[in-house]
Amino acid sequence: MSYYRTYEAINAGQLAWGSSDILYKSLNLLIPNFYLFVAIISLFYLLVIFFLIKNNLHRKQYWFSILILLINPYLFLIHLSSLRQTIAMCFIVIAVHFATKRNPIMYFLFVLIAMGFHQSALIMVPVYFLLNQNKLNVVKTTAIIGTLFLLLLTPLFDTIIRWVLDYFPRHYSYYYEQGLQNSLRSTFISSFFFFLILFNINKLNGKELLYGKLSLIATIISLLAYKVSMITRIGMYFDIFLIVTLPLLFSKMKKGKIRVILFAALLGIYILRYWSFFNNEVWIDAYRTYQTILTK
Repeated sequence: MSYYRTYEAINAGQLAWGSSDILYKSLNLLIPNFYLFVAIISLFYLLVIFFLIKNNLHRKQYWFSILILLINPYLFLIHLSSLRQTIAMCFIVIAVHFATKRNPIMYFLFVLIAMGFHQSALIMVPVYFLLNQNKLNVVKTTAIIGTLFLLLLTPLFDTIIRWVLDYFPRHYSYYYEQGLQNSLRSTFISSFFFFLILFNINKLNGKELLYGKLSLIATIISLLAYKVSMITRIGMYFDIFLIVTLPLLFSKMKKGKIRVILFAALLGIYILRYWSFFNNEVWIDAYRTYQTILTK
């Protein structure tokens, strides 16, 4: 309903949430019906997901990718409910495709388009320089773990967040000042994905490694949410690449008990998150009576 009210306000020439994002405002004005507006965005999202999976996975890996997309409520369900940032995320997926081809012009062009729908996409500008095919050696791995613990156990991360927020709209500072944090249990569970990717990322090659690094950033962000939960909004630009990275990693593991145990743990965590999502006071009212454009 909030997007419906925004749509109505923009078309009435009034100020509304997100109307400062030029491309999002233009899209609201261009499409004559709100329900058609939602349908077009949803179709665009599905096409981008199809493009991401088809261009990076073998056919036999599709089921794994779709399973992760659907069983993790913070992907598919949130994506089709956060329309403005989801559009931006879709253009980021396209931008990363050009990054894998070492085409910086097209990468930054699509990041710029994404920013036209949601200003938070600005965070993807420096990410291009991390997207290389260099593998992580012992020194880099140790540095990543050490830096992560430093950010979690000292006030350094809060200092960095305050500095970064100076470059974002003011309402992000409001979210930060609320002081919301992820639980210790959630952080502990998220560490499974962090270590799974970190210790197996060098099994990936070429463009696979780029998606692996984006997924590693996603897991780092989920851990840092222990201090500032609002950072998960930034994590949305990285989480989507898990649907490519995880199937690739498991396909490169040697068949055996360890792979079965890791897959069982992964599936168990996602099922737990699915159950937790629909029993969380933040989501329960909205998603228990979830509506679609076909609902009367």
